[in-house]
Amino acid sequence: MKRNAPHVAGSITATEGDETLDEAFDLLADPDCRAILRAADTAMTTSEFAETCDIALSTAYRKVERLSDTPLLIEGVRFDPDGDHAAEYTRGASDATIEFTDDGVALTVEAPDTSDPAADFETTGVSAD
Repeated sequence: MKRNAPHVAGSITATEGDETLDEAFDLLADPDCRAILRAADTAMTTSEFAETCDIALSTAYRKVERLSDTPLLIEGVRFDPDGDHAAEYTRGASDATIEFTDDGVALTVEAPDTSDPAADFETTGVSAD
């Protein structure tokens, strides 16, 4: 299972010539991807996205995979006491800005502020024992 780099608050900018810029615009133009991003204000698995967004599971897997390759969606782990851990995803952007400069287009994605690291460890029903 793929793991993204640790998520940090701040901004990420993609500019002309950066594959992330074209990919992010393609994804934002896709209605299914926008529905997933709207639903991703709380952590969800891909099957939960498929159900919530009323899209086929195979489509949801493709869209979530593409979204998680950009700063738009962050992959994490949902721990299960029985050992059946699952990948879960949350929105990686709290805000996005498009700028038109002399050098072309720039997309800046603002990551949400996760200044309370203790909140990351608040998982109910899971024990270290």
